Amino acid sequence: MKKVIIISCIALVLLFTVILFGGEVIVPEESTIETPTAEPNVIEEEVYQNLYEFETEDYSAFDESVIEDKVFVHKVNVLSVGDIMAHSIQFEAARTEEGYDFYPQFEYIADKISSKDIAIANLETVFAGEDARYSGKNMIFNAPDQLGESIKKAGFDVLTTANNHSLDRGFKGIKRTLDVLDDLEIEHTGTFRTKEESEEILVFEEDGISFALLSYSYSTNGWPIPENEPFSINMMIHEKMIEDIKKAKALDVDFVMVAIHWGLEYHLDENYHQRDLANKLFYEGADIILGTHPHVIQPFEHKIMTDISGDEKDKFIVYSQGNFLSGQRKYPRAIGMYINFEFQRNGSEKPFVNEVSVMPTYVEDTYKNSKRFMRILDMNQAIEDFKNETLDINQTLYNNLLIYEETFVNHLSSKMDKIPTLNAKREYTIYTKEGKHEEIKQ
Repeated sequence: MKKVIIISCIALVLLFTVILFGGEVIVPEESTIETPTAEPNVIEEEVYQNLYEFETEDYSAFDESVIEDKVFVHKVNVLSVGDIMAHSIQFEAARTEEGYDFYPQFEYIADKISSKDIAIANLETVFAGEDARYSGKNMIFNAPDQLGESIKKAGFDVLTTANNHSLDRGFKGIKRTLDVLDDLEIEHTGTFRTKEESEEILVFEEDGISFALLSYSYSTNGWPIPENEPFSINMMIHEKMIEDIKKAKALDVDFVMVAIHWGLEYHLDENYHQRDLANKLFYEGADIILGTHPHVIQPFEHKIMTDISGDEKDKFIVYSQGNFLSGQRKYPRAIGMYINFEFQRNGSEKPFVNEVSVMPTYVEDTYKNSKRFMRILDMNQAIEDFKNETLDINQTLYNNLLIYEETFVNHLSSKMDKIPTLNAKREYTIYTKEGKHEEIKQ
């Protein structure tokens, strides 16, 4: 067997040598192998050249018509909710052996919040610390820092802090609240630690679309603004608001958003003063107004207005977003909402609001294992989960959610011609921009 293998190897070597050297076999002088006498093999020049000829594609003739009438589309989703409050029953539900954990109150809706590019809320409490005594009653709020941690964990990126409870623990409360938010890496605006800080405009950007956010309050519940820190809170002074909008526009942002703590508590419709101020701010360059304070939902409205620039522009306002999380249990204060603005930029064109969608929410308050239990429910999702037997709510609450969902979606869209429709994201679309482009996802 070994001899056969050796002979085969010698034959292969000889064959390779014949091909390589044109037919001559080079054999050492001492070899006893006879050299065959054969004419060298000649490869014709034409055949030889053909061995190295390869077909190549001509990429210089790329057909650009395949992307004709299409543009690259960039979309950014910005979600906003109303008041995150700090009532005593929320503390009770959050109490643990180690301290407090408010995340279970956000957990059911956290995926929705964190799925957005940017999520905004109004923080209607302070984090003044335990030494300043926690409080969730008698119109004075001071919450444990764990509420801030849970807000961050739920997916919120930005908090507005100008409201009638900003000074519930004085300037020290403002300062410590902002320190806590900085530690949590949550952006904030509305209250300030220094004059220099108060003169800065909060700007953020996502996928090439930029935003400025301003925050103001109608009141401080009678608490005097600190004499030595008059800059500590943005009050709803028209001249100040207009000045800030102009500063924001000078930064060349794409959209100016204004959060205002205003209106009459528990009124389901806006008043004349809200409408009048909104129109003034829209004229000066505000694009979107996010209302809070009434603790109930007030309508959404879209306007087409010619502003100070002389251009006709789309303007959007939700007069009140209601309570997102609170201990107010009476109907309709237990009902809140989230609103999602889908911004779109086609290629290098100026971005615009492509779609606005909403969903009412509900704060469930019950007991589990003899302990108070609270959580924010996305109404439509809760209804579906109950039908699929994946959510443990009772039949009475399910029946109420069916009524609440229809009632408040219709109320939110009462100033719109468009009939709300449930989209693929399980949100009710109440505004869409006409003339959408075919998109190519990057």
